[in-house]
Amino acid sequence: MNVFLQAYKRVLLTVVIGIITISTGSSASTDSLSPLLTLLRKNYNPETPLSTKFSLTIYWSVREKEEKKLGRIVLAPGDKFRVTVGGETFVSNGKTFWHYSAQANQAVVKGLADVDRATLPSQIFARSIAVYPFREQERKKNTVLFAWKGDSAGAPYTAIRLWVQETSGQITRCVMTDHNDNTFTYIFSATAFGKKYSKETFEFAVPENARTVDMRN
Repeated sequence: MNVFLQAYKRVLLTVVIGIITISTGSSASTDSLSPLLTLLRKNYNPETPLSTKFSLTIYWSVREKEEKKLGRIVLAPGDKFRVTVGGETFVSNGKTFWHYSAQANQAVVKGLADVDRATLPSQIFARSIAVYPFREQERKKNTVLFAWKGDSAGAPYTAIRLWVQETSGQITRCVMTDHNDNTFTYIFSATAFGKKYSKETFEFAVPENARTVDMRN
């Protein structure tokens, strides 16, 4: 698997979740966080249901090629989520995990316990990412720009910039740069917190003509 596909698959699974989590991480204690970072932590809490739409633009530096995708994410407490981006869908009801690829017309089904828990929305949210101490860089009207740079080989990105609405504490844009100088730009819209979602939101009905690979024991 080449570096481009590896990076893309990583983005597909973590998508916005990792961005949101990184934005709420801080090397400071909760008491010393700025009011806006405190609001971010409250909004993007694993116990708070969340939905948002996004556009994703990926720039592959070596190929000098740009790729664009549209997606949506819905999160709920208990490791429940539905993430769609391009033709990929990732769904969890807290016990079962589905990954459906429209291009391959294939659905892979696993027990959630068999999925790398470090990639799960609730687990990523719960981690305190102290290695990403964001700094306020700019304020324009109702938008605050936070930035972080680093050179740690263990971190997936070398730079992250976040644009946050000051009054609502919503992330509207995020730009991440990885170790290969590829950039991932997200634009968020229609973000909502605290809504109730039906049980069916976190279930996946495999299309009748799709191939199913059931990896559950």
